Amino acid sequence: MTQVALHGLFDYITTLNLSDRSLDWLTDKLQSIKKKKKAQAIDPEIAKIPEQYRCDPYEISPSGDPFFADKRNVEYVRKCAEAAAKEEDLLTIHGHDELDKFLETL
Repeated sequence: MTQVALHGLFDYITTLNLSDRSLDWLTDKLQSIKKKKKAQAIDPEIAKIPEQYRCDPYEISPSGDPFFADKRNVEYVRKCAEAAAKEEDLLTIHGHDELDKFLETL
């Protein structure tokens, strides 16, 4: 969740007319999530990554692939994508005829 969305959620919660008992319950629930996250075992592949380079792979990849848990890999992929976007010599082929002509030149 983005920071803006979290602020919106927090603002919404603060507008609710909650009793002290309900606020205590909500606080306990939020803290239990944090405790569960800390208690979860780290994927062995992610554990191999030095801590200063680790990030949450689910922020980048829906599958949570450990490759994306390394900030260095994420930065490399980003740089490659930017370089490819700047590349002007990309070949675009439309239709079977153009594809056949291109393949004949190889």
